Amino acid sequence: MQQKVAVFHVDICEAVTLKQQLDYAVRSFGQIDLCIHCAGILVSKPFMQISNNEFQQILDINVMGTRNLVAAVVPHLDNGAQLGLIASMAGLTGVYGYSAYGASKFAVMGMGKALQFELKELGIDVSLICPPSVDTPMVQTEAKSIHPSTKAMKDMVGTLKVDDACEQIIQGLMKRKAIIILGKRAKMVYYSERYMPSKALKFVTEFILTKTNKS
Repeated sequence: MQQKVAVFHVDICEAVTLKQQLDYAVRSFGQIDLCIHCAGILVSKPFMQISNNEFQQILDINVMGTRNLVAAVVPHLDNGAQLGLIASMAGLTGVYGYSAYGASKFAVMGMGKALQFELKELGIDVSLICPPSVDTPMVQTEAKSIHPSTKAMKDMVGTLKVDDACEQIIQGLMKRKAIIILGKRAKMVYYSERYMPSKALKFVTEFILTKTNKS
């Protein structure tokens, strides 16, 4: 089966332009059955090293960009459509050096969970996709200057290849899962965060960080 592919360049922080481009895409290709939103940026630094501008930029793109996309696309989604929002494992648990990024992804999780209730009455399913690190240019750039403690915590959940991550995302979307966790190690951390006593999980994490900082 032949597929049509087109690229539309837009700044997701520009709500009006984003809506115009999305409206044009719908006029060109027809109704949207599935929309996956994955635009986001990462700054990996301890809190006191992140500038106000860097923190604000992360929130603008990761949070407001998500809001802008959802506001623009929902009017084009009919009963039975799906919306997939790329959050992160950092939106489920704290990570050293991710105060800004984590704040943005926790916000995406909160927004998405509210949307799951609000859009259900329209027949639209919302999936929150929470990958660990995926071997993308963004993660490769981060690796050049990553803090040892950040690396130790990320190593707990591992790094996925792009193809593996995409395959698992597609499988989760086909099952219309509310939350899609990618990778066995990430799932282990997710369920530990949910069911393990908080003191025990905190002890394990702090032990890893202490060991890393001493090395």
